Amino acid sequence: MKTLSSENTSEEIEPPKELYAYHATSSFANDISMPYLSYYAVRLGASFEQIAWIQSLMNLLPNALQYFWGWISDTKSIRTYWIIGGSVFGAISLYLLSTVNEPNEMLLLVVIYSVSLSIINPTWAALQGDWMNPSKRGSTLSKFHVIGGLLGLVGSLIAVYSVYTDGSNSAEPFRPLFIFAAIATFIGGLILIRVPYRDPEKTKDLVLSETAKKEYSNTFQSYVRAQAFYALNMSLIWPLFAMILIEVLEVDNIVLVAFSLVGAVSEMAFQPIMGRLVDRVGPLPVLIMSRIGFAILPFIYAFFPIIEVMILLQIFILGPCFSAFLITSNAMVLDLAPNKERAAYFSYYNTRVGITTFVGALIGGYMAGYLEDFYSDTWKAIFTIFIISGIGRSIGTIPFLSLRIPKKYPGSIYLVDRLMEFRMFKRR
Repeated sequence: MKTLSSENTSEEIEPPKELYAYHATSSFANDISMPYLSYYAVRLGASFEQIAWIQSLMNLLPNALQYFWGWISDTKSIRTYWIIGGSVFGAISLYLLSTVNEPNEMLLLVVIYSVSLSIINPTWAALQGDWMNPSKRGSTLSKFHVIGGLLGLVGSLIAVYSVYTDGSNSAEPFRPLFIFAAIATFIGGLILIRVPYRDPEKTKDLVLSETAKKEYSNTFQSYVRAQAFYALNMSLIWPLFAMILIEVLEVDNIVLVAFSLVGAVSEMAFQPIMGRLVDRVGPLPVLIMSRIGFAILPFIYAFFPIIEVMILLQIFILGPCFSAFLITSNAMVLDLAPNKERAAYFSYYNTRVGITTFVGALIGGYMAGYLEDFYSDTWKAIFTIFIISGIGRSIGTIPFLSLRIPKKYPGSIYLVDRLMEFRMFKRR
C-alpha cells in the first residue's frame, strides 16, 4: 500500500484511476445481477411475502450494520483494507446465489451478501470523499457514476444476451449473471490494493463556530428524518415490480431485462447534467426535483399498467430522478459531515434509511399478499399499494422544502430567495 505525503493541504485533488476502476467493476457487478434478483426469485416460485423479505433484508442489513463498520473505517486502519475484505466476502456469496434452487436458500445468501455490503458501502463513500475537491463534488460524483454506468451498461447487455440465448422463461438465464458479478466483485477488491493512502485531514475542513456546527448538525438530522420518511413510502412498492411484470403483464425474460436496461441507460445519460447542476445550485434543489419526480411515478404506474408506458417512465422520469438522487444523497452528507467523521455520518444516514426501507418493503409485500387474498385479484392489490405509496411520497416531499443547507453554492442564493418568498407568502 502506497502512502502520500501530507505537505500541502491546498493541493488540487484528483481521485486516482484505481478508484474509478473499482467503481466500474462494482457497478458492473451490481447492474448485471441485482436488478434481476426479484425476477430470479419469482421464477424460482417466490410469493409476495418472500419477495418482501428478500427486498427488506437487502435494505436493512447492508445499512443497519454500517454504524459499526463506519466507526471502524474512521478510526482503525486504512479504508481500502475494509473494502477489499468486504469484496472477497461479497464475491463468495454472489457465486453461491447462482446455485440456489428455491427462495428460502436465496434468503440466507442475501443475508450473507448484505453483511459484505455493510462493510463496503460507508467505507467506499468516505474514501471517495477523501479524494474529492469540495467545490467539485457534483461533477466528480457524476464522473464516477458515468464510468460506473458504462460498465453497468455492459453488464446489462450481457444479461440481455444471457436471457436471449437461453430462450426460456425460467430461472436458468439468471444464474450466469451472479457468477459474472462474483468475478467482478473479487477483481474490484484487488484493484484497491494499488490505491495510495490519503489522510482525511488533508482536505480542508470548514472552520465553524459552535453555532454553525449546531446548524450543520441540525440540518443533517432533519435531512435524515426527511429521507427516512420518504424512503418508507418509496419502499412500499419495491416488492411489487417483479409481480406486476411477470404475474400481471406476463412479460417474458427478455422484456424484464430490457426494462432494467433502458432505466440504466437513461440514468447514465443524465449523470453529467445532474453533476454540473449540483455544483451550480447545490444538492438540495436537485434532490427536491428528484423527490417530486418519484412522487408522480406510482400514480402513473397505477392508472397505466402497460409495459410500453412503464418503459417510457424508466427513460423520462426514473432515469433523471435516480441519477439526481445518486449524486445528491452523497453530496448532502459530504457537505454536512466533518472530514474525519464521514464514514460515521454515512453509516448513521444509511442505517436510519435502511431500517425504514426494511419496514416499508415488508409492509408493502405483506399488505399486497393480504389484499390479493381479500380481492382475489393480484392487480387490485398492487393498484392499492401504488396509490398509498404515491400519496405518502407526495407528503414526504414537504419536509425537503423546509431544509436549508448552510453551505452556499454559486447559484443557490437565488433559489433560497425564491423559496423564502414562497414561504412568506403562505404565512400571509
